[in-house]
Amino acid sequence: MSELRVYKRGCNWVYRFEIASENGKRKFAQKCGFKTKKEALEQGTAAFNAFNSTGQTITISEIGVADYLNEWLENIQTSIKPNTLAGYRKKINSYIIPRLGNYKVKNLTASILQKFINDLFDNGYSRNTLINIKAILSSSLNYAIEPMHYIISNPMNFVKLPSPRVEPHIPTRSNPHVFIEKEDMQRIFERFPERSTAHIPLMLGYKCGLRLGEAFGICWEDIDLDKKTIEIKRQVQWKDKNKDNPEDGSYWYFSKPKYDSCRTITIDSELCELLKRERERQRKAQDYYDELYVHNFRTQSGRLNTVGDGEEVHLLCIRESGDFTQPRIMQHTSHIINSDLNIKFDFHSLRHTHCSMLLTAGAKPKYVQERLGHKNIQVTLQIYQHLTEEMKSQGDSILEEMF
Repeated sequence: MSELRVYKRGCNWVYRFEIASENGKRKFAQKCGFKTKKEALEQGTAAFNAFNSTGQTITISEIGVADYLNEWLENIQTSIKPNTLAGYRKKINSYIIPRLGNYKVKNLTASILQKFINDLFDNGYSRNTLINIKAILSSSLNYAIEPMHYIISNPMNFVKLPSPRVEPHIPTRSNPHVFIEKEDMQRIFERFPERSTAHIPLMLGYKCGLRLGEAFGICWEDIDLDKKTIEIKRQVQWKDKNKDNPEDGSYWYFSKPKYDSCRTITIDSELCELLKRERERQRKAQDYYDELYVHNFRTQSGRLNTVGDGEEVHLLCIRESGDFTQPRIMQHTSHIINSDLNIKFDFHSLRHTHCSMLLTAGAKPKYVQERLGHKNIQVTLQIYQHLTEEMKSQGDSILEEMF
């Protein structure tokens, strides 16, 4: 039976153990260069146990957390969306590396990582942020086991998020999406009336519950004005310049909706009539501008451009001259609504409002989930739960006034 041996060779220590033979010849796994017997025994034991449980020889890596996470991002970049990769990189650089970057991957323990998560919680970071950071660490450390063979177990498996009932030491930094009252929506539409660049995106958020990228990704081919439906099958996303390939530049591109939530939704008569008028305006504008009219194209990779490279796309959200109306206009729109109209607003609040209105009116949560493309019904039910508690509070107030 194979056993682990640790011995001194010259000034350094070595571990060695026998592995499976090949062509009748005995083979050994070994590593030398350890300064102390304790270090050789520690790593030898880890490698020996890993071999006995997995059949693989694993050399515990000395790589640091910062270097490893950059290596992980490099290795997974072809298997995830560019926008997802950018989100991972931002969270790694903003939250993980500043606090864990000085550790070696092999030295990360469940207690170190649990304290890291708890500290973020106590400093007011939202539960959603904690969920995302935990997912990044879990995924990256799984990759460190297989295929990288840097470690033999994932300490994140034993890390738990703080209970939702626990209060952080510092109030949560998240800005919860708000319900926008009908009177406030009327003021918003008065400030951004029909034919203004923000009007249709605002309508799509309010009346359809679309995400920002989905609203700006709609093409006329997706709209059936006779059936009063819109197919949601893409979104627009922004890709920053790649520092390793700066010639590629930055650009907008098409991708599938978040969570691949392709769906067909029904629209009301008022929105349908608005889209009919917009379609006619765009037809007249194209005739008026003639050869100066801007045409938009989608390359095979999904990149959006105006140089005639790829398939022409007929976007709904365009300016009079045909130029694509970029989602960034909503930053200016939100600033005006918040500062000039004094209405608490972000685009996602339109989606929250649409969901809340449907649930309050009696729509089934499953219908709302499918219409909004929620990842699972729990997201819908969280909003439903909030509304239920709010209605109970209102009912309690009425009861108090009655007596």
